[in-house]
Amino acid sequence: SPLLSSPLLSSSSRPSQKMSQSQSLRTLVQSRLLSDVLSPCTSSSNWSILLVDSSSMRTISSCVGMYQLMEERITSVDGIESKRQPTPEMDGIYLVEPESVDLVIKDFENAKKPMYKNVHLFFMTRVSEEGMSKIKAAKNLLKRIKTFSEVNLSFLTPNSHTFHLDLPLTYRPLYLNLPTGNTVVGDLAGKLVTVCATMNEYPHVRFDKRSRVARETAQEFHERLNVFMSQNPSWWFHGGQSHTTRSRSTLLLLDRTSDPLTPLLHEFTYEAMLNDLLPLNGSAITYVAPSNSGKSTPKDVLLNESDPLWLELRHSHIADVITSLSNRIRDFVSSNGGAALAQNSGADMSLSEMSAALKGLPEYRETLSKLSQHMHLAHRCMDVFGSLNLSEISELEQTLSTGCDSEGKVPKSKVLVDNLIDVLAGNNDRNNSVRLIMIYIISQQGITEDDRKRLFSAAGLDEDEKSIILNLEKLGVTLQQTTVKKKSFTSMFRSKRVKSTGKSDKDSVYAMSRYVSDFKGIVEQLVEEKLSVEEYPSILPMP
Repeated sequence: SPLLSSPLLSSSSRPSQKMSQSQSLRTLVQSRLLSDVLSPCTSSSNWSILLVDSSSMRTISSCVGMYQLMEERITSVDGIESKRQPTPEMDGIYLVEPESVDLVIKDFENAKKPMYKNVHLFFMTRVSEEGMSKIKAAKNLLKRIKTFSEVNLSFLTPNSHTFHLDLPLTYRPLYLNLPTGNTVVGDLAGKLVTVCATMNEYPHVRFDKRSRVARETAQEFHERLNVFMSQNPSWWFHGGQSHTTRSRSTLLLLDRTSDPLTPLLHEFTYEAMLNDLLPLNGSAITYVAPSNSGKSTPKDVLLNESDPLWLELRHSHIADVITSLSNRIRDFVSSNGGAALAQNSGADMSLSEMSAALKGLPEYRETLSKLSQHMHLAHRCMDVFGSLNLSEISELEQTLSTGCDSEGKVPKSKVLVDNLIDVLAGNNDRNNSVRLIMIYIISQQGITEDDRKRLFSAAGLDEDEKSIILNLEKLGVTLQQTTVKKKSFTSMFRSKRVKSTGKSDKDSVYAMSRYVSDFKGIVEQLVEEKLSVEEYPSILPMP
């Protein structure tokens, strides 16, 4: 672009050369934002305002706190979409998606009343030629730009080793063959490029050959990553020249057609139950807890990696979580003055009474409060578990998905259908009814029209709920059998798009958690370099 050759601007799409292989992805993003974006734009004598759009705000919020921003001399974080008062004595640091370029230009339409003194302009991903032309034509903005960069951070990092592309409305265009489907594939590929740019990865790209979406995304991603490399010749990648400490990585692209079953099952690890059963808003939740005065007060809680207890327990089974928390509270109370409190009171004190008394002491309050907080949330999950009759429902889910009951026996089809109808008829939660019917259809590789009518009637579904179930066909699921099966119930989770799934973990301690997703086997084969190249080909030949 002619604009990038302007002496007023500089373009930098590459990550810092100081990356450590031991850093987590979340730490890398945090370092990019603080060290590479904000620090060079702020001085010890001046404060700046950070301008964001809704998308970039989510990226920042996923890994950087307000205190860290203040350390970089950011006085406030303002939404570019909102109405603001001009602050011509301060610099504005814009960290936005390319789609927000018109809003940036609008801030400087009035030459006599500019929003900010100087402009440091950072785009989360590559700006189109059209966007660059708009900036070049905006004379009032152009003369104030001191920094211009494409930072390639168009994704979220909710955890240290996971990323999220922040594209919530992708299913309809991708699987209903809407005209915007190609645009979504381009968005997916473009965001994946920013992930790899940040991690210094030029991966081998593999995909499930049965999936149209995975194949198209793989091809688009490969082309865009090559374009990125050609435009950023100083960018390096692991496994390339002069960076041979480790070899190139592999990116395996799968989509929901490869496993439509797993998300429908109830999962009983701590984090999964919170997300499924309680009103969790991202990583935040509000619950009502009793105070020392006996009154119930609302408490706002952030469940993130700054909480060591959450970090330790989030992937544990809920039964193990409650047992662990109970033991810790008991041990903490017993070893931190509980016995002395009881002795001084002149009476026997229960564990709960000791706990309440210790909460009143500042030196113990924080630790006990954190333990009690997680105990309250875990018990709240179990309360909902009981109210929704998830014990019976989840046992049926496990039997459907694995093909055998908790004793390892294969039930007859008619018995299972009758049991399913009884559960649906007595279930008051329509969402769980829809999930159960979908699980049954997927696991049976389709059902008869008569059975479908019976199930819909037993569950009392409306037309929208029926449509949700029938739309499974868009994910490659067989909905209807042409003939009634007369054999025993042996076909479990054998949709035409899945080779081998519905496995049962014989070593599982908990009967309601014995199902094992087929994805586990796929990933294990990938790590062991045993994954079939025929079924999961590579865009370019593997070495």
